[in-house]
Amino acid sequence: MNTELILLGHGSRRKEANQGLIEVAHKVSDILGQEVTPVFMAHQAPSLPEGVLAKIQEGAKKVIIMPLFLFRGVHVTVDVHQEVREIMEKHPEVEIVFTNELGADDVIAQLASLRIREALGA
Repeated sequence: MNTELILLGHGSRRKEANQGLIEVAHKVSDILGQEVTPVFMAHQAPSLPEGVLAKIQEGAKKVIIMPLFLFRGVHVTVDVHQEVREIMEKHPEVEIVFTNELGADDVIAQLASLRIREALGA
């Protein structure tokens, strides 16, 4: 099965903010040993539907979308599903899977602690 990976970020009007998602996608690609494509909810291309359709056109039978959001807000619980609903209806042969968001994970707490320590000069 040809499985493709997408990393979904919010997107920003500030180009340098969008670069962060691209960098994370490259790092995740290196870790997993498979290409991870960055896509954006807004303000930057490719959009989520554009990214999913591109993967389908490349022959994907399964697309895994990882929303790089901290918590289960409206974007994660509603918006992303609405954005790909029509694609899913037109391509029922393709399995589209959403991972969980980052969430209240210990790794997030460790990173937050690190950033605070940096600011404290510790």
